[in-house]
Amino acid sequence: MAVQQIDHIGIVVANLELAINKYCDTLGAELDHIEDYGDGLLTIAFLPIGNVQIELIQPLKPGSSAWDFLQEHGEGIEHIAFKVDEVNKEWDRILKQKIPVNDLEPRKGAGNTMISFLHRDALCGVLGEFVCHKK
Repeated sequence: MAVQQIDHIGIVVANLELAINKYCDTLGAELDHIEDYGDGLLTIAFLPIGNVQIELIQPLKPGSSAWDFLQEHGEGIEHIAFKVDEVNKEWDRILKQKIPVNDLEPRKGAGNTMISFLHRDALCGVLGEFVCHKK
């Protein structure tokens, strides 16, 4: 199987500090770390729950799909990320099958990863991400 497990669930939020407090208080989760991503486009908080991370994403300015999502839908689940061993190999497989994609090739992601996004049409309206953790 190409996909090993769900890696994380990306949730767009308007206020990162408030969202962290809600997820920690409500779920008993603990904050792992926060990082900036995309030259000031996003701030992302990582909260592990079992083998899956909750990725709280606060868009800071226009220029990202998270910003567009927040403007159009408000807060909520933006994407589901699927862990793969080799994102380049899996992406070649996806492209050969002519599955709709947003990224033509993998790129650097948050948390020392390589990522590629499928188009929402590939998974019945869900934005899917393939993620590979660098070793």
